[in-house]
Amino acid sequence: MALAQFKIFSPDEFDAYLSSSIFSRTIKIIQNHHTWRPGYTHLTNQRGEMYWLESMRSVHINDRKWSDIGQHITTFPSGNIALCRPIDLVPAGIRGANTGGICIEHFGNFDTGADQMTEAHRNSIIRLNAMLCKRFKLQPNPSTIVYHHWYDQKGKRFADEKINSGLVGNEQKTCPGTGFFGGNTITAAQTNFLPLIAEAMKDQVVTPVVQPKMKKVKASALNIRSGPDKNSPVLRVVPKETELAVYQERDGWSKISNTSSEWVFSNLLI
Repeated sequence: MALAQFKIFSPDEFDAYLSSSIFSRTIKIIQNHHTWRPGYTHLTNQRGEMYWLESMRSVHINDRKWSDIGQHITTFPSGNIALCRPIDLVPAGIRGANTGGICIEHFGNFDTGADQMTEAHRNSIIRLNAMLCKRFKLQPNPSTIVYHHWYDQKGKRFADEKINSGLVGNEQKTCPGTGFFGGNTITAAQTNFLPLIAEAMKDQVVTPVVQPKMKKVKASALNIRSGPDKNSPVLRVVPKETELAVYQERDGWSKISNTSSEWVFSNLLI
């Protein structure tokens, strides 16, 4: 199976992508994690968002022996939202909560005293959870919005009292951080996080889903260009058998994104 093609969206662009996409999995759980390391200080001009996505993928494949990057979505201090593992694939996030789950990694270390979440990041995290709840018809509560800290190493959820009393200790990592929206307990989520998601959902409008045509690359490699002509810059190259969604066809070219200008030569698709 080909590795996931990373795509980085603004919140508005991700909203458009989510609203117009078809998914085959039933989603019942939204996992919120923090990367811990890398954190905010690791983002530089030389090592930007795409660099760290590839770096995380390398660790997940080579060290953890997973098939690809573990998370479906990554959020960044800039407020950008990256699509990582395809949502139709089960994530490698929380044992016991992966079936029916979407895994989100929030870039940073949100333990108390570590990274100070930017306003753009905070707003993006809230809005992303609201988008997902709205798209998959979920109500934000401790059964649908979950933290890694709430589950033991075998995938069994700790008792609420143990989580809220701070008795988990070393039985599980602090993820998404002891300072994540006021803490990593269920009580903290109910007080400081879930109400913000519920409020954001009021402003969230689900647009009708448009079904794109699904086609595969028949050439050994295919250039994805920024416009529908051979002189447009190449954005990236995808290998044979890659499945692409076609949203528009024009003069022998196919538009393969509904949120950005990405085009391929139609004759190289089947």
